[in-house]
Amino acid sequence: MKRNSQLFQSELDRIYKAQWYRQRFDACPHFMFFLGDAHVSNIQQTKYPFGQRIAYAGFSHNRADWYHGLAELEYTASHIIEVSKHDAQISQRMIQDFLPWQEEFYATCLTLAQTDLTKLTDTELLETYNTLAAIYTNKLNSSPLIDGFALSTDTLIASKIKSFLESNGLEDRFVEFFAILTAPTFLSFLQEEEIALLRITDDDVVAHQAQWFWLRNNYTKDHVESIEAFEQRLRGYTSVDKQKRIEEIQSLATQHKLDKKRLIQEIDLPEEIQSLLQITDDFNAWQDERKKGTFWATHYFSLLLEEFSKRTKYTLDQLKYAFPPEMGEILSGTIDPKELDQRIEYCMVLWTPGQYDLITDISLIDRLDRIGTGEVQAVSELKGFTASRGVVSGTVKVLESVEEVYKIEEGDILVAVMTRPDYIPAMKRAAAFVTDEGGITCHAAIVAREMKKPCIIGTKVATKTLKDGDWVEVDGNTGIVRHVLK
Repeated sequence: MKRNSQLFQSELDRIYKAQWYRQRFDACPHFMFFLGDAHVSNIQQTKYPFGQRIAYAGFSHNRADWYHGLAELEYTASHIIEVSKHDAQISQRMIQDFLPWQEEFYATCLTLAQTDLTKLTDTELLETYNTLAAIYTNKLNSSPLIDGFALSTDTLIASKIKSFLESNGLEDRFVEFFAILTAPTFLSFLQEEEIALLRITDDDVVAHQAQWFWLRNNYTKDHVESIEAFEQRLRGYTSVDKQKRIEEIQSLATQHKLDKKRLIQEIDLPEEIQSLLQITDDFNAWQDERKKGTFWATHYFSLLLEEFSKRTKYTLDQLKYAFPPEMGEILSGTIDPKELDQRIEYCMVLWTPGQYDLITDISLIDRLDRIGTGEVQAVSELKGFTASRGVVSGTVKVLESVEEVYKIEEGDILVAVMTRPDYIPAMKRAAAFVTDEGGITCHAAIVAREMKKPCIIGTKVATKTLKDGDWVEVDGNTGIVRHVLK
């Protein structure tokens, strides 16, 4: 992928006219670059050339706003749905077709773990980096398919289910049935790790840490979870019936599957809706695997960047704002460190097929940032999708970054643009979750069902209308968040 320094200017009219879906999370452009490449370019070389053809993101001090064009997401989803009409197993077929890239990525990472990077020549180091970059981008070819379908079919699936229920006099049970029909039927990697932890003895903690050290990574930080941290968690289970807890975790996905199957038969759900739900569930599991892969990628690319930093005049933080196509220039020292510092303050990256562009012009960035999100007035209640049922009240805490998870105290209402796996410690303390974005396969929805906590997603404006200290009622039975007086 090559840089076109005129790309932003040539695409401005297109960007202004489009509507955008914004995701916010902790990330730096180096680790996100592979995702942009996969979304708009690499996917087009596969059997499923249904990716988005434009995407852009803003970065500032390891906070990112990632923008998907709504029309592009719908383009991806419509192609998958069309194929599914002739191939009921399309989602499972996609997963199998992409499996070799997935396996190659993990195998390459494990090989890198055994490599003494200090003994490589500069040429060998760059080749090692480029090899992992190419393999990781291939692995991420699943990402535009997952996001395109998951982020643009919520309303479609909900409307089809609602219409069907109304025609059968069951409209008053929509929220209940929707939650059952969209519940995941697999174990997430976080659940798998908890089960593995519950099954070990103290002597096995070292091996457990070696397998799961990457759990707290994100798109910017390589946090190697310590043996002591796992030992501390294990001590927290001292008074717990471990086997019972394992059975509880394992039974959740099984129960979801049974409940879904029973309900589909009971109401005789049309095949068309069943197909959409099957793709959703398959992509749900695929998305969870993708998150695991990003955690691995952050660790192994960080190892490489640290070696680049030792050999050059650039700090690790500066290298997180360099781009994969620039790593040869990094080794030769031809990129001005001040330019990387400027990117850290704020930069935007645009991807279109085969090319990308970067800007640090703050006047242009101000015009592009948060396009399509607009400003909102204060309201007494918000409406979104129910991801997990239940009703609780509590104090709002709005999280803008993983750096703010400390704000969440026991019983608070966690409000965010979206959640990520590194929000888990805060989510365990929170009583409920409310997000601006996210679909029925999103992280917040999955975790809420695992933790059996109310969750409302897709409000669009929760982080703008709710403030720290507000007292609200999260009604997961209706999908409504209400301001209330204490």
